[in-house]
Amino acid sequence: MERIRITSDSPGYIKVSDISNDLKDFSGIIETKYSEIDFVFLFCFRALYSTVGIRSKVRYEKDVNWLGMDLIMPLDEFNPYKDNVSMQRRIMGKHFFPFFSANIHKYIYKLPVLKSVEKELVEDMRLFLIENLWLPNENGQYKLSVIETSSYEHCIKLFGNPKEKRFADNEQGIKVQDLTWIIDDSKKRIVRNIFVD
Repeated sequence: MERIRITSDSPGYIKVSDISNDLKDFSGIIETKYSEIDFVFLFCFRALYSTVGIRSKVRYEKDVNWLGMDLIMPLDEFNPYKDNVSMQRRIMGKHFFPFFSANIHKYIYKLPVLKSVEKELVEDMRLFLIENLWLPNENGQYKLSVIETSSYEHCIKLFGNPKEKRFADNEQGIKVQDLTWIIDDSKKRIVRNIFVD
């Protein structure tokens, strides 16, 4: 059973649509740990030019058995980071997690199945978002060590295209490619070495 559906409404020059698809992987956690949840989550992410008179909302559609969460975010927050996928992901996390948490709590009476799993489900979502760099950990740090263990493709998904690529020889004389990403406002850089054949 499909557990999570994603939709978005934002200009194509920001990566809201691509980033929101990260949440599809949370389906596996729901499937294995929360089999009693018998409805689909529908997450809609909207980064809009104007949010005047428009509010985020949640509703349960009984006839199609989904809980829809429609999150409205101001496009102005994303504009300074058009080329910085990791900052866009952080902006989405800042808006999404409090919205998700509050609305899971709000719906425990309308969807009684949530009552017994509410706290654990919210905590699993928080941990998932930390792991996927949407949220900082308890110390306010992002888990950037993920770059050391992730595939090149996963790093591109998390951080976007590298800002810099260089070839060099490491201490053992092996040719490596250094990939550098700028990941936040302070121009913090992370580098990943990839061995070249």
